[in-house]
Amino acid sequence: MNKRIVKSSIAFFLLVALIFGQLPLLPKTMAAEDSVPISETTLTGASPVEASFQSEDEVHWYKINPSNQEIANYTHFRVKLKSAAELNISVYSSLENATDQQTFDRYNGYSYENNPALIDFPIAWKGPYYIKVENHHDEENETTSITDISYTISYEGVTLPPSNQEAEEECPAELSVSERETGKGILKQLRTIRDEVLSKTEKGKELSSFYYKAAPFISAKMLFNKSMRDSVYKDLVQLKPLFADVAKNGQESAHTITNDDQKAISRLYETARASVPESLKKQLDQVAKDIGIEQLTGSKVSAVLEKAGMATASSSAPEKRYIVKLKDGKKPGSFKSKAQSSGVQALEPLDKSKPAFKDMYVVEMKESRSSGFKAAAKQYQAAAAKIAKMPEVEFVEQVQQYEALSADTQYPYQWSLKNNGKNRAANADIQFEQLQKLMKGKKLKDTVIAVVDTGVDHTLADLSDSVKKDEGYNYIGRTADAMDDNGHGTHVSGIIAAAQDNHFSMAGINAYAKILPVKVLDSSGSGDTEQIANGIIYAADHGAKVINLSLGGPYSRVMEYALKYAASKNVTIVAATGNDGVSEISYPASSKYTLSVGATNNLDLVSDYSNYGKGLDMVAPGTDIPSLVPDGNVTYMSGTSMAAPHVTAAAGLLLSQNPSLKPKQVAQLLTETTADVAFEEQDNPNPDYDLDVEPAAQIPGYDFVSGWGRLNVYHAASVFELNMKVHPVLNRHTAVTGTAKSGVAVKILRGKQVLGTGTAGKSGAFSVKIPAQKAGQVLHVAASGHQAEAALRTVVEKAPKNPSVKRITNKDTAVTGKTAASYTIKVKNASKKVIAQGKADASGAFKVKINKQKEYAVLYVSASADEYRESGDVKMTVADVIPPGAPKVYQVSDKSTVIQGKTEANAQVSAKVKGKTIASGKANGKGEYKLKISRQKAGTVISVTAKDKAGNISKAKVVTVLDKTPPHAPKVNTVTNKSTAVKGKAEPNAAITVKAGKKTIGTGKANKKGAFSVKIKKQKANTVLAVIAKDKAGNTSKASKIKVKKAK
Repeated sequence: MNKRIVKSSIAFFLLVALIFGQLPLLPKTMAAEDSVPISETTLTGASPVEASFQSEDEVHWYKINPSNQEIANYTHFRVKLKSAAELNISVYSSLENATDQQTFDRYNGYSYENNPALIDFPIAWKGPYYIKVENHHDEENETTSITDISYTISYEGVTLPPSNQEAEEECPAELSVSERETGKGILKQLRTIRDEVLSKTEKGKELSSFYYKAAPFISAKMLFNKSMRDSVYKDLVQLKPLFADVAKNGQESAHTITNDDQKAISRLYETARASVPESLKKQLDQVAKDIGIEQLTGSKVSAVLEKAGMATASSSAPEKRYIVKLKDGKKPGSFKSKAQSSGVQALEPLDKSKPAFKDMYVVEMKESRSSGFKAAAKQYQAAAAKIAKMPEVEFVEQVQQYEALSADTQYPYQWSLKNNGKNRAANADIQFEQLQKLMKGKKLKDTVIAVVDTGVDHTLADLSDSVKKDEGYNYIGRTADAMDDNGHGTHVSGIIAAAQDNHFSMAGINAYAKILPVKVLDSSGSGDTEQIANGIIYAADHGAKVINLSLGGPYSRVMEYALKYAASKNVTIVAATGNDGVSEISYPASSKYTLSVGATNNLDLVSDYSNYGKGLDMVAPGTDIPSLVPDGNVTYMSGTSMAAPHVTAAAGLLLSQNPSLKPKQVAQLLTETTADVAFEEQDNPNPDYDLDVEPAAQIPGYDFVSGWGRLNVYHAASVFELNMKVHPVLNRHTAVTGTAKSGVAVKILRGKQVLGTGTAGKSGAFSVKIPAQKAGQVLHVAASGHQAEAALRTVVEKAPKNPSVKRITNKDTAVTGKTAASYTIKVKNASKKVIAQGKADASGAFKVKINKQKEYAVLYVSASADEYRESGDVKMTVADVIPPGAPKVYQVSDKSTVIQGKTEANAQVSAKVKGKTIASGKANGKGEYKLKISRQKAGTVISVTAKDKAGNISKAKVVTVLDKTPPHAPKVNTVTNKSTAVKGKAEPNAAITVKAGKKTIGTGKANKKGAFSVKIKKQKANTVLAVIAKDKAGNTSKASKIKVKKAK
């Protein structure tokens, strides 16, 4: 059976079993001459137009020019076609699309008797819109005159809520099964086949398009023919096992077409043939002749799908492409020859133009001769393992697949921008309206945001001015046309940058965003490692400051290189965490180079499907988010794919405010201004979340389910408008300090409790007193003013440990001690003024030079990690290690009962004789002292010392007790006129003087026993002599007078 026959056979057996919804634009074809819009009649909402066809297959053209009032008041034009005969109608968004016959299936319709065609066409393009009415006359129906086919066409403006992307058109299968219990299951299976199998390939979409042409005619016949409906239903029930298997297993279905299946397919084919116009009937007859419609028995569905081109390569055969990174300096020549011998048939550089991909090559393994999927995969893996062991190779990685993570008229439905409580939890939004007021009239720079996704439809009015269509790139088709053929990328872009207040469709978050479309995912929402990595590099090289990655898959070293490259160019990368509801975020959200985003719902809770765990940065609205899709409708989608662009838009806005921000600063602003949405269940014994993944001690303010919290773009943008900065708060602080615009009101909150309030002064500085808080306490610093409002989260930190400081004395010229490595040491005086500072070395030791300090001076020493993280002050009192000078001692005599003198103020004074303390006392404030003593013998040696309050003892002052007591009058022996000496006793060793009147007549010295003999000349009798004793100290005794006697 040739390829063409197989493709057609699968088309016919599923032909009558498809339900169609929003599919991408039909492929372009050469427009027939009568298909080009000519002589269009302009429709107005107030006036229906009546017309008729005058010849077979005639085409009539109309157009609608939407007015500003209609754009402002309505979301859709409801186009209505009434006719008795069968007529087709198509609505196009532009003249170009009308000429090329490009529109979406839902904008094709048909009318027949008592069943008008109704098409709700979104007002999503600038217009005019074109309408084609066609007459496909059935030549076999001879009762109808071909010149008598009249109709009425009209339209009205309507306002419709966002859709859910479900098809609403009626098809033959629905007419047969919609009211039957078994039929409900069949419809569900058929929709799954349409969405999960046929929509994944171009051939599948062509099948959908072909079926559309026949559906109006089959449905028209079935409406009035119960037996026909019953017959179709019977045949669909017969094929139910086939449908069920395809719905469950997709293109891997192993179901074998049975003989009864074959009969049902043949009957359905005949039913279709009997219902369609002659033009389609001729096509069916030719195909039936070519393929042999009766020859499907025994064929497996998977084989038919694969040969028909309706199976993606990734499933029908294992991936045989690998990316090889050579080690630095290794030449590809030697590697290539070795690789070829290891099963490589082709080797190409990943991308020579991109430095991030230097030494990376895409190798394609030789086609496996194994028949099975697993066997072929094993062969490729073995070849890759062999290559990985080559000395030239750094790593080998298989090419992997990644999936998309899935005053304007529709603004009231955008709960993520404004949630007043009608949509469940009030204020569960990103505070968009407050943001608009804040940004009103501000002229900021545009920021380029790359949407690396399925492409972007730039023709939509809400995106036409913001999408840089001429600068994008398509890595799927390798062209410059990054048009969206899936809808995912357009939906993401609408959330970010749909025009605000233009009355079309919806409002995007960031009015200053320019979208760079980079298509890396195909029409089914899939892309491989090479395409996505190239897309990231392309975005970074073409001016993107933010990249949105609403996609996910397994870890890739190649993609990590691309992310690292983009981050090195200061590109902020936002990635969706994944929609599996598991405790592991998908890649690339798990990369350190991305800001990872989970999803919340309109209850302000983290959505059940949102992946969580280590590495989650924050969450944003992601459930039931309305945004644009290529068919012009505003459609609800759910997923972390929708959450990520909320954060991407906010990041872009911050960069428009301050283009110099680095990615880490952007992430910090976004995460520090989030709203807390953490929720602790109290009564669920089996929580959905795997809390075992969380360590016992979490970072304060962070949890693994919601990260740092839910996005609040108004607060994030307000931080810049308020010039707001909060200094680190330590557990020893009794005030929160920072800066803001002058006059801004500042409030410190712990939960809902207000700890303190204040106002930024003229310089912008603020200091709000609060009680000291424990380390780890989460505080919010709320600031408001100038139409801005922000609440920055800050976590109280444990202050650096106080330094260990060695004793400081009044002799020291440096402060020494130990602290953490490289900390700054500050030495302050009693007034806390810094008098010296230095730095600790790598071991933490420090030595800070100071001037000598006075004893008992108070110094404070602290250690700082940085400007704001300073330890407490260690109070140091300068030790007195200098002893007082030797005290001054006044004269002490043998008559003294006190010892007096001067010394250091308040010093303790002691007097000792031969080591024994004879007296002690304290000097007064002037240093004067007075010690009571008992009288000491003349000549006694007394040691006097002073001791200061530090215990330092001075040198001793040694004094000798002076002799101030005169000797007793000497005892004189009898002296006669014959005596030649005066003898007697006096103080030992005293000098003896003998006088006669005033004249000294003799002197001498007493011996050690006091005896003396002083030679004199003989004196006359009755002469009075005076004998005086003078001691060593010069004290003179009283004179002993004796009269000279006459000798006998």
